[in-house]
Amino acid sequence: MIKYNGKMWEGAVFDLDGTILDSMWIWESVDGRFLTRHGLPIEESYLKALTNMNFPQAAAYTKKRYAMEESEAAIMEEWFALAKGMYEREIGLKPHAAEYLEYLHRVGVKIAAATSSEPVLFEAALKHNGIYDYFHAFALSSETPHGKDTPEVYCLAAERLGTKPGSSIVFEDILKGIQNAREAGFYTVAMEDASAAEEMEQIRAAADVYITDYREMKEIEK
Repeated sequence: MIKYNGKMWEGAVFDLDGTILDSMWIWESVDGRFLTRHGLPIEESYLKALTNMNFPQAAAYTKKRYAMEESEAAIMEEWFALAKGMYEREIGLKPHAAEYLEYLHRVGVKIAAATSSEPVLFEAALKHNGIYDYFHAFALSSETPHGKDTPEVYCLAAERLGTKPGSSIVFEDILKGIQNAREAGFYTVAMEDASAAEEMEQIRAAADVYITDYREMKEIEK
């Protein structure tokens, strides 16, 4: 276990994209290439709307928004094809994420991921960066009724670790995720990511801790 804010924590639940994986740039690239292929405009409002959606939700939204003839399954298949190669070869980690995960593993903290991504993508990136084996469990937004619009996926991750929200930390980079996790009783750490720059001050206010580099976690340990 590890001690932060005067309390011992036995579980750590990490979002992946934008929190552990330095990968948010890829999704704009995938979305841009997808829209361009189909002769559609690249709209900021569309890109922002997808932020909190899992793949099935995003495909349904895309099909409806652009009145596309392609099925939701075909849209997701195209996204996967574009993204898979980049996850396998190009995605790196947030600053000092590997060292921090190794540290948590060494001191006996159980580690899970709560993600809106899909295993075919994130597993390749975690393995490529040598951190896959640190994770004890994975919880997918698609396994819960409301994705990250509620705390359900974080609670599912903690359940799979055998921990409770009150004894676990959630690491996230999006405002809604931080707010929901904190409301459910998790200690929350916000990781800075450029994709959430517009909400930075709100994220700072909502989280228990705000960091730009995982080395900063050592500074609050006591």
